[in-house]
Amino acid sequence: MKKFSICFLFILSIYPIPAFGQQLPAPTGEIYGIVSQKDIEQRVESAQIRIVGTNQFATTDPNGEFRFRDLPAGDYTLTASATDYRLLTGIAVTVKPGETTELNIALERVTVLLDEVEVTEERAAAPVGKQTLGASEIKRVPGAVGDALRALQSLPSVGVANDFSGALYIRGGSDDDNLYYFDRVPIGYPYHFGGIVSSLSSEVIERIDVYAGGYGAEFGVGSQAVIDIYSRNKNTDGFRTKLNLNVLYSEGLLEGRIGDHGYWYAAGRRSYIDLFLGSLVFDSGEITAFPRFWDYQVKGGYDFGEKHQLSMNLFASGDGFALKLDGEDIDEDIRGNVSFGSGFEGGGIHLRSFFSDRLTSILSLTRSYFEFDVNAGPELSLTIDAPQYVLREDLIYTLTPEHQLESGVILGFEPGRATGRFFRTPVEGEVDYDPDNLEEQSFDESVFGQRTEIYLQDRYRVLPFLSVVLGLRADYFSRVNELSIQPRGSILLDIMEGSQLQLSYGSYYQEPQPAQLSETLGNPNLGTSQADHYVLEFTRQVSPSTEFKFAGYYKDLQNLVTTDDDVVYLNQGVGFAQGTEVFLRHRVGDRFLGWGAYAYGLSKRRDRPSEPYRYYSFDQTHVATLAATYRLTPTWEIGLKWQYRTGNPYTPIEGATERTDPRNGEVSYRPIYAETNSGRLPPYHRLDMRLSKAFLFNSWEMSLFLELLNAYNRGNLLDYSYNDDYTEQSEIYQFPIIPYLGITTEF
Repeated sequence: MKKFSICFLFILSIYPIPAFGQQLPAPTGEIYGIVSQKDIEQRVESAQIRIVGTNQFATTDPNGEFRFRDLPAGDYTLTASATDYRLLTGIAVTVKPGETTELNIALERVTVLLDEVEVTEERAAAPVGKQTLGASEIKRVPGAVGDALRALQSLPSVGVANDFSGALYIRGGSDDDNLYYFDRVPIGYPYHFGGIVSSLSSEVIERIDVYAGGYGAEFGVGSQAVIDIYSRNKNTDGFRTKLNLNVLYSEGLLEGRIGDHGYWYAAGRRSYIDLFLGSLVFDSGEITAFPRFWDYQVKGGYDFGEKHQLSMNLFASGDGFALKLDGEDIDEDIRGNVSFGSGFEGGGIHLRSFFSDRLTSILSLTRSYFEFDVNAGPELSLTIDAPQYVLREDLIYTLTPEHQLESGVILGFEPGRATGRFFRTPVEGEVDYDPDNLEEQSFDESVFGQRTEIYLQDRYRVLPFLSVVLGLRADYFSRVNELSIQPRGSILLDIMEGSQLQLSYGSYYQEPQPAQLSETLGNPNLGTSQADHYVLEFTRQVSPSTEFKFAGYYKDLQNLVTTDDDVVYLNQGVGFAQGTEVFLRHRVGDRFLGWGAYAYGLSKRRDRPSEPYRYYSFDQTHVATLAATYRLTPTWEIGLKWQYRTGNPYTPIEGATERTDPRNGEVSYRPIYAETNSGRLPPYHRLDMRLSKAFLFNSWEMSLFLELLNAYNRGNLLDYSYNDDYTEQSEIYQFPIIPYLGITTEF
């Protein structure tokens, strides 16, 4: 402020002030707004907002946000338009000196207008393969118990292995192909203990965008699918408190405002079974520390000056348990104390700058840290420390309402370290993996990874019915010393009013997993794997409340990492994934939400050149989902979800061979496997039901919900287990019928 005063006095000293005839500049303010689709919590990207009577306009960014700056105080009238949405006129707004006026604009989606001809501004092509779940949809999905990432399992392109796993298998890929972001910061792992509950509180999530494949050049860093999670970034209600109590954990949320231009929130949760149970003795040992998990998320933001928005976020998660194994059937290598601990933390500083109505910059400096610590018996141990630092800037320049340029630079540094005594990890499809036959090796490795990513993308509405997106991405990975050039692009056709056809292509490169590049347990000479995506999508807005989507895709996979007898791992695998998806969603305000989805898929791999193709371990030929929620009254709601999935492939056991353990002379048996994934488990299906009731009081409210998981108690098979000599087979089942009760209070 002192510097500003000095500069101001200096200007006054060298410029004479006329005695009359001039006035000081009028005080100014600004307009900030969000554009979303009416009745659906989905932001509208590339909508155009105009100030009537002037030549000023603004285009909404991917978050549906826009801003006008340096407007003289007074009254204005705006219009809002976007392709496939009804033109909205007469939006009255008053700009006050030194203040930001906030708007929420809801556009109504239209199909055919018979009684009038309407001309709206055309926009550039939207991202392909993108599906969005808003906050209200996440909490209403039956069977997800309000968990944000479990709600994604209802989307047509997303599969899951079983009830116990949270790993998402998107369009024939594995969870290793997925990239998870939380407010532009990579997430260490998305689920506690692999699938019990997601590692982010659903209370802070505003929306989740899922890019199932064929997406543009803005995303990279070794992925074929992106789960982009956004937390809330505004607060219009002032201070608020929310508490949630259920059978697994308790959580709380606090949020408030920072002056007139800022906001903050803090959320956290913890499981509590370990607080009530000290230890548990069983036949083979004792649980000395029951499984426990915790996580927290903190964020704050402030509109700094007239053209800059600054935000900071910090989040973390942790899991752990311990037990003692001393039974007679316990292998000597793991007899004794066993402990497991894992966790991550992430955080970032983000600056969004509006240099003009056409140029926007988003600059982020982030740090994420993953740790893993496991000990088993007197010999086995593994400790991993994997920090990651990323500097990223994205630029968006709007040449015209129909033409937009995007570019970005990402610099990443990963000084990781792994120590312990362990054996190599298996790869997908390696059914005969047996740690007893693998040599344990001690290691202490420091691995420094550096990556540089650059992309450029052009979105252009060439004709009123034709849009194109052309993108190019270049990634350099120091650990494999490779530079990959990845072309990507799409074509969008408006083939009839309310209907669009989009074709896309993308090339995607992925580094091997860090353990596979280990000098001790892997092959440091591995290279990247490659996937080429070909996607066709047809979207039809049947009515303002009903949306229909069809998608077909093919993925060509090359240089996959598989095991090799001579050098542990090699880039010798190939594969493909293909399928079709149908999705129909209908929504009537906030009273009814329902959808039906069907997906057909085929995913196969070939591990070595001399071998035939086999089914991918999580190939699911048919997946069908029917879901609906209905608000009976303003405080009562009921929901149902039914899902059917083809059973997962598995490898049958045809017999066993006898062997003698040289360490103790005991006889054991090794299974004889049939062809990899030549069998298939029975189909999976289950019905989930949800009933919720809200109680409204003067200054607070309370909600109760009851979910019935697997309502008709379907016995869904998880796997087979065998006796010692593999002559008898028994069945292992997934979740039986489970009631799940939750209570939330909000102040």
